Amino acid sequence: MAKIKGLDKVLKELKSYGEKAEKEIENVTEFVAGDIVDNAKMLAPVDNGKLRQGIGKQKENPLNYKIFAREKYSAYMEFGTGGLVNVPNELKELAILFKGKGVKQINIKPQPFLYPSLVNGRKLYLDELKESLKQLSK
Repeated sequence: MAKIKGLDKVLKELKSYGEKAEKEIENVTEFVAGDIVDNAKMLAPVDNGKLRQGIGKQKENPLNYKIFAREKYSAYMEFGTGGLVNVPNELKELAILFKGKGVKQINIKPQPFLYPSLVNGRKLYLDELKESLKQLSK
């Protein structure tokens, strides 16, 4: 997964403000994880709603959340199948885990919902942390 450019610098500056800043970082992390989930649910294709219902987050530690899509076909909806597969470079290692065996050709057009939400979430995360830094430095 690609790193967020400038994140380390902002986190270091924030942490210099002590415990209050640490809590703010945790709050921003949780908020952005929730925003990524909400956006992914909005973008997810809908048939019977199971895909959307299976999108969620799990707290790994105060600064890390795992965003997931539970349905076994989630990756096929995200990346497509057959000759229509489209995988962003930074997700190739993850996507290969879902590669089919080529027994039959089914072409499902990719309908990305997690990756666009992640891209937006990265920007939001940095913006929110910078805003927190600005507020703390007043």
